Amino acid sequence: MKKKGSKLAIRVVKARISDARLIIKIHNSAVRNRYFNSINQVQFNKHLVWFKKKLISKKTEIYLGKVNNIKFGYVRFEEIKKKVFEISLGNLPIYYNKGLGTILLKKSLIKFGKKYKAKKVISTVKKFNIRSQKVFLKNGFIKTKFNHKKHFTINKFNIRKENYFEHKFS
Repeated sequence: MKKKGSKLAIRVVKARISDARLIIKIHNSAVRNRYFNSINQVQFNKHLVWFKKKLISKKTEIYLGKVNNIKFGYVRFEEIKKKVFEISLGNLPIYYNKGLGTILLKKSLIKFGKKYKAKKVISTVKKFNIRSQKVFLKNGFIKTKFNHKKHFTINKFNIRKENYFEHKFS
């Protein structure tokens, strides 16, 4: 990584099947740290089946972030309603608190916006996960009140434990 104050050369690339181990490593790390609702770590064989389906799905787009040619994180967009996408993102723990997630999300939104005609992108974030909330806020997401009737596409949302964010495309 470059020294503080210098620009980081971060690239965003589309995920490939060879990235399956990186994605599961990031996911399981987030599960251990209780950043996701899931409490069970995923086994690689099950993950691989899921990952292959997502890579060929027309409703899912997965990008990876690379810094100095090293992959460090992912952003996954999944269409949950016509032109409404739910987003999931994660980094390897050794890359936390370096500003990489913010840049990865920004570049992923730009790349995604060129390919899809989305109305909005939504996410739910654990209330204790301040770092993730800041990443979304720095990228034009707005923390908004969750309404079960309006946002029926999100399941297992717990208003006491999670915040709801949305980003509208113009």
